[in-house]
Amino acid sequence: MTLFEDAAWPSAPKRPRRPTSAGRVTLFGIVLALAAAVTLGITFLPSLTALVGYSMSPALTQVADRIGFTEQGRALFVSTRPELLSDQAFSKACETTSSDSGGSTVGCFYGMEGTAGRIAVFQPADARLADQVAVAAAHEFLHAAYAALPAQTFDPLNALLDARWAQVPADDPLQDQLAGSTGGSPDARPTEEFAYLGSQVGDLGPELESYYAPYFTDRQAVVALEAADRALWSGLDSEYLAKSDALSAAQQAYADSAAQIDADRAQLAADRTAYDQNAAQYNALSPEQRARSYTADDAQEPYGDYLARTLADFGTRDADLATRSAQLAADDVSLTALEAEVQQLYDDYDSLVLASTPQA
Repeated sequence: MTLFEDAAWPSAPKRPRRPTSAGRVTLFGIVLALAAAVTLGITFLPSLTALVGYSMSPALTQVADRIGFTEQGRALFVSTRPELLSDQAFSKACETTSSDSGGSTVGCFYGMEGTAGRIAVFQPADARLADQVAVAAAHEFLHAAYAALPAQTFDPLNALLDARWAQVPADDPLQDQLAGSTGGSPDARPTEEFAYLGSQVGDLGPELESYYAPYFTDRQAVVALEAADRALWSGLDSEYLAKSDALSAAQQAYADSAAQIDADRAQLAADRTAYDQNAAQYNALSPEQRARSYTADDAQEPYGDYLARTLADFGTRDADLATRSAQLAADDVSLTALEAEVQQLYDDYDSLVLASTPQA
């Protein structure tokens, strides 16, 4: 049995006061399960007799249309009696909900009643995950396609697969996926390479491409489905991070403004206290003494003028604080709206994470 999995996607980003980044890696892992019981050597496709009474559902027909099978590819796909299953029905068909890699299975090429060669694909309720469904179906189909090849094909094909895989950079996520998928079994490597390269890598070269040509009208369109699925999650993550960063900046600006208003209000209160003391001392002077009183920092300004100017400035400062306080109140309303928007993005992200994998 081969299991097509998500790559242990993390849950949606947590939402502390300062939102943090949590990118969602939209990579798939395929693991070979029950290797001792089901091997590539004994995998076979159902006979034509087994197809009696089987027909693809309208939803699965749409998936096949999106993949773009040739007539030969579609016939092979139909011969696996593929199914789109939800939650418990899917988990029962694939006999698992998770693997040692921590991923959740979203597709499998499995045996049934002692035979092998059926495809099951998880069908999420959210229509935005249509690309995930198509990629899972195409990937599992490639396992069926590999298993259906003539025996004499394997050696030259496997050599091409190994040569092309050697060009995949060591830090490419595909390397980790393949390692997890094969589970250390060298026998599992060829079919995994065939499925990964065929569904996720665009440039394969004409010789290797010829092995996929009988099945797809345009294999690049299949690769584009996987890229589109990645783009969905990348877009959601980028939007969340942009909004949460904007919220963080707005929260900091609000906190700075509030702190400055508090500081300015405290300074104004201190200045009023000092003014009252200075004014009381000035008023206690005789008229002659007042006339001879000047400010210490400017001998040209009579102290009485200084007190009058200071008193007038209090009114200006009061008005400024009132204006800034009103703006702060408006900013608080905007912050509340932005927080709700970020929360909505989080909830949407989280619900899509849950929708993307079977639930018990």
